[in-house]
Parts: sequence; C-alpha cells; structure tokens
Amino acid sequence: MPHLSSSLSMVTVAVAVAAAACSSSSSSPDAGGSLRPGVEDSSQAYKGTPNAHESAFWTAVRDADDAGRAAVVDQLKADVAADSSNGYSQFLIGASHFMPPATTLAALAAGTRPAPFQPSADGKPYLEQGIGSLTDPFYLGFDEALLAGLQFIAGDPQAMTTAVSAFGHNRVATGFFLILQDLTMKQDPRQALTDTYSLLDYCNDAPLDRAGADAASLVTKLDGGAMRQRECYSGYHAPHGSSALVFLLGDLQALTGNAAAAGHYYMAAQTTRDYATWPLKPVVERRLAPGAAAPTLGELTGIAATCGTCHVDHLR
Repeated sequence: MPHLSSSLSMVTVAVAVAAAACSSSSSSPDAGGSLRPGVEDSSQAYKGTPNAHESAFWTAVRDADDAGRAAVVDQLKADVAADSSNGYSQFLIGASHFMPPATTLAALAAGTRPAPFQPSADGKPYLEQGIGSLTDPFYLGFDEALLAGLQFIAGDPQAMTTAVSAFGHNRVATGFFLILQDLTMKQDPRQALTDTYSLLDYCNDAPLDRAGADAASLVTKLDGGAMRQRECYSGYHAPHGSSALVFLLGDLQALTGNAAAAGHYYMAAQTTRDYATWPLKPVVERRLAPGAAAPTLGELTGIAATCGTCHVDHLR
C-alpha cells in the first residue's frame, strides 16, 4: 500500500487534472480568437487561445514527457514574471508541482508499487496568484482545490475556507477531491463509492444504477459528451477520463464486496472510445482475468490519485 503521505500529496493532483476528470474538448484547443483561457466560464467547452508555452505544457503532459514539462514550466514562470495577470499560466505552473513522474503511471500499469511522490510547495505562490487572476470558475475551482490540498497537508486553518470556495466554483473538481479524501485520509472505500455515485449522478443529471446495470449506457453518454460538465468525460486535456471513471466504479465495487457490479464496470470500461490507448488498460485486463484477486485499497488509491491516469495519452 502506498505511504499515506504520498497518497495525500497526490490528492490535489487528481483534482486538477482528473480535474481538467477530466476536461474535455475532443481536439487540441489551439484555434481561434485572442481571449485567454481562464477568463470566461469554460465548464461546457474550452474557451480561449493558449499561448505557445501553455500549449507545449499540455503536449508534454499528454506525452508523459517529464523533461519537456519541466522545461516549459520554466518558460511559463518567465511569462508570468513579465505579466502577472495570466491566471491560466499561473494555474499550470502550480499544478505541475503536484504531478508525479511518468514512472509512477508505468509502475501502476505493470502492477508494481511506484516510488513515493511528494509535491513541491514551490507551486503554492503560483496557485495563490491564480486565485487573484482567474475569472473562469472552471479553472478557479481547480486552482483553489489544489491550494486547499496544500493547505490541508500543512495544517493551515484557511484550508477549509479555500475548499468551500472551490466547491462553489467547480462542483465536479471538488467532488473528486472528496473521493480522494475518502480513500486517503478516511481509508473508507464504501464512502468513496457513495461519493463517486453522487458525483456521477450530478454529471449524468440523473441517478445511476448502484449495481452497474446501466454501465453500458453510461459509457454511451460519456463517449458522446452528454454530461453536465466537460470534466465528466474524456477530452483533449484528459484523454482517458472516461475509461478512468468507469474503472474507478469497478474497483470501488470490488473493494466493497460487489464482484458482479465490479465486472459490469470493468467490461464497460473496455468499450469506452479511449480505452484502446489507455496506459492502464493492462490493469483492467488483470482485474478480469480468471481467479484475479480483488484490488487493494492502496492500489486503487495510487491509481485514483495519479493525474496521469486521466491526463497522459500514452507512455513513452
């Protein structure tokens, strides 16, 4: 089981980048207009034209290119030093400090324990700046959720205030944060399952069947983007968000003793539009193998709390 401190440190990653759970425009959002990202409400569709360094950041994340991401973050830092009003760049810098290396995702795919990961508090000033610069509630909520995660880890009394503000700005992103708290701080998969259904009921605009009987129709809606917000399904910034969400339900059902329901979700995950290229496809195949053992809480927590689960398109 991963170290608890490692799991807690990665809670905030998944918020931002499960968080972008996943953000969705199906193609690269580098077209049209001079509006910056992070200005207008983009909960339904990505808005704004990222600059070259912001685009390069997401290319590096999707490609699991740690060196490329580090290099572009240095460029983004220079950009915001020259223009302190660019909240989107500030958010990306802050989020990058929470992203574990690609070796973490590779270990999870192989079924081995990844090395412990700790985020850098160096991202905190950029997240704080982002709160003052972002006016898009979609990214403002992500930014606040990340900052709240750092504050909780540090025992900062402002953490709850920040988290409540994040919830008001982005219900979905903070919903993921709550699920990860269930898995890490509470170590309570039953509560995590309850909170996952609550979140997906919100995304779906209707209650889901708690035994997984409608798993196939859920995938149809995810693949069609027929959800309340774009982070509820796969998109350019989270190319495997849909597969990850369906898989999460499967593992939570398995952990709470509902093997039949788990099977419905594992099989449904294999039918998502993005499954064929998902780096964690081998995990689903191991779950469905004859005689496979149920997942452990530590294994699921590592997968759920790793941003690359949703945001990496392919491993190098």
